[in-house]
Amino acid sequence: MVLANRAVQIRREIQQRIVRLILNEKLLDEIDKIPLSMRPRGSESFRCCVYRDRALIKQKIMAMLGFEINSEEDEMSALSDFILQSFVKAPADREILHVVEDACHGCQQNNYIVTNMCRGCEARACEVNCPKDAIDIVGRRALINPDKCISCGICETVCPYHAIIYAPVPCEQACPVGAISKNENGKEVIDFDKCTFCGKCLIACPFGAIVEETHLFDLVFALKRKKRVVAMLAPSVAAQFSCSLPQMKEALKKIGFVDVVYVAEGADLTTQHEAEEFIERGGELMTTSCCPSFVGIINKHVPELSEHISTTPSPMVYTARLAKQRYPNSQMVFVGPCLAKKSEAFNVNEVELVINFEELDALLMAAEIDPGTLETDDNEVQASKNAWGFAASGGVLEAVKSKLPEDIDIKPTVFNGIDRKALKQLKVLKKMGKFNFVEGMSCEGGCLGGCYMDVKPMVAQKRMEALKEMIESNRKQ
Repeated sequence: MVLANRAVQIRREIQQRIVRLILNEKLLDEIDKIPLSMRPRGSESFRCCVYRDRALIKQKIMAMLGFEINSEEDEMSALSDFILQSFVKAPADREILHVVEDACHGCQQNNYIVTNMCRGCEARACEVNCPKDAIDIVGRRALINPDKCISCGICETVCPYHAIIYAPVPCEQACPVGAISKNENGKEVIDFDKCTFCGKCLIACPFGAIVEETHLFDLVFALKRKKRVVAMLAPSVAAQFSCSLPQMKEALKKIGFVDVVYVAEGADLTTQHEAEEFIERGGELMTTSCCPSFVGIINKHVPELSEHISTTPSPMVYTARLAKQRYPNSQMVFVGPCLAKKSEAFNVNEVELVINFEELDALLMAAEIDPGTLETDDNEVQASKNAWGFAASGGVLEAVKSKLPEDIDIKPTVFNGIDRKALKQLKVLKKMGKFNFVEGMSCEGGCLGGCYMDVKPMVAQKRMEALKEMIESNRKQ
């Protein structure tokens, strides 16, 4: 879940400005003015000066377009030049996350620091109890020697004034698989052999230095050129936006989409096929395949479980197949709360583009469309309530169980989000032999806690429950 902060606001402002330029057919003429207009002379600077702010805004736009910053040989290169070089769908081996090195603060590696609450007390419990003699008292204040400190945390525990605090590197702390670390310059780099595209580092960075390559601009170009584009809305859309599903559908058609298909339709197919696959496996261990980040965690970090991953396609893939049958020669665009779905889309043929909820919001705002104000005669919401339940942790398990015969022995467990502790549990899962069905979601709360969801979990859960109740009520009528 993304928290509101200025770094997020800057990212959203960039998206909205570029979309508005595309819609008004002024992109090439005015994109180079965006950094200047966002940081005019005399405005407040978040860095040393507005000129540095402008340079970082430019580099973030480049990263959104999919360019590594080191590809800019000339600092005077125009953003319009990079626009002309960009293309729609990147190859599968192209990375979708970029660290803007100049924006990275190079956060202090030492995890424990002494604050000004330190009184240099006579007890000096921090100094006495430090197992590595890493603490000295200088000028009646404790100082931690980073060369000796092993980040054990004892000093924090014993300080009576709570003057010593734990201050981790946010992006490194957020990553459950150790895929991000410092390079020789003290700046963060992502190891894509380890990265599972969960998006936790992107959300955690308080400087907005980690940027996702976007498909939003390609999508807007396609819509502007009147191409046939179909939106596939993830089930969690019902929790992210306060409008009704028919209103969102009407808004997207108003923007230029041929139609909207709910991914819950594909979830019903995934449910049926995963239940059949579980039966065919004869009760052997099987993990779900709906969350691409969870699948990546297994393949990259728990390879002994790889053979147990369900071979059933995800709801996104099934939905795209349905949509291509209904709308031949159309581009399929998945819309959801997830970064990892983009990595999944790169490896399947059915989906051309992926945008997240933040980008959808930018598109709606740039087009000056408020879905909540639209009137529509369409009140139909396809798929079962269990299919919509895929959005929440435990939802896939509930759906699959509903399709299994009573005599099938299912011994399930649910991984509700992956952190370091959950990763350790996952690594011993097969040896334990206690479970034969594993539902895994990389984000806590499932897709309702996705990295681009910006509603409180309790609100998201209530909205999903209200939708499921409405579907059940309509079914009984």
